[in-house]
Formats: sequence, C-alpha cells, structure tokens
Amino acid sequence: MSLTLVLVRHGKAAAKRLGQTDFDRELTPAGREALAQAYGKTFAQLSDAHDVELWVSPAVRAEQTAAEIVAVLDTELAEERRLDCLYEQDADAFLDELSTRVLEGPGVVVAVGHVPFMEQLAAWLGGYELPFSTGAAAAFELKEPPSHAPAGRPPVRLLWFVQGPRSS
Repeated sequence: MSLTLVLVRHGKAAAKRLGQTDFDRELTPAGREALAQAYGKTFAQLSDAHDVELWVSPAVRAEQTAAEIVAVLDTELAEERRLDCLYEQDADAFLDELSTRVLEGPGVVVAVGHVPFMEQLAAWLGGYELPFSTGAAAAFELKEPPSHAPAGRPPVRLLWFVQGPRSS
C-alpha cells in the first residue's frame, strides 16, 4: 500500500506588472502552450491511476497549471483542493496534510506549487536534488507518512522526473 506524490512547479509566468501582486501573476501564453503540448506525455504516466487528488497553490499561475494537468488526465479527479501552504511554502502544514493522506491509503496526489518549495520537498522527502524548471514534475512513492524529524524520513522512491518544457 503506497501513495504516489507528484510535485509540480507551475509553468512560465509573466513578469509582475505595475500594481500587480505576485499572487495574481498569470502564465504567459507561450508558457501555457508549452504545458499543453508537454503534459500529455508527462501525465500519461498516471493514466491507470485511481483516486487522484489535485492539491493546488491558490496563486493564479498554479491554478492555470493545474487546469492544464486536468485537461490531459485520463482519469477523473477524486478531489481538488486549494492549499495555502503550497503558496506560503509552509512545510509543516504541507507535511501534515500529506501524512494524513498517506494514512488514508493508496492513491495519487498531484501538488502544484512553487520553487524553492518543490525542490525543498524533493530533498527532504528522499534526499533528491532536483532542479525544478517551470512546469517540471517529479513523482515519488511513499509507503508511510512523512515525519517532521529528518532522521525519520519515510522510505521514498523517485518514480520519475520530467523537466519542464521550454517556452519563450
């Protein structure tokens, strides 16, 4: 019994405009197109998955990235949640959510967030130093809940890593 966790960095975002908050930045048209083209192949690896949950930072660019993922998934979502901890990069809150979900049983959680948080989670969970470019995705298998103590790392296995697509 295990949970698959897929960490995703949002796609290429537009520069912040005068008076705009970081939270409201959108994907560039080229960034969105690059995701649409690349994610069919990337997320085909989840085509046989059941009980897929989507956890998304509430930032606009993360929600737009999540929409591109949903568009290519061959399965219906069991749940879609907006998690402030993904935008705030709050490891304790995220790991609490993840621990609870692992205890519920097998399935897939796709978490769409930001750097450096996605890179920090990959390093913390399995000691993997993965350079998450925009749109990158990494899948891990968790057999037990993560603990907050580094000495208590769960047995985590990297299943796959796909660097994000290039966009102009």
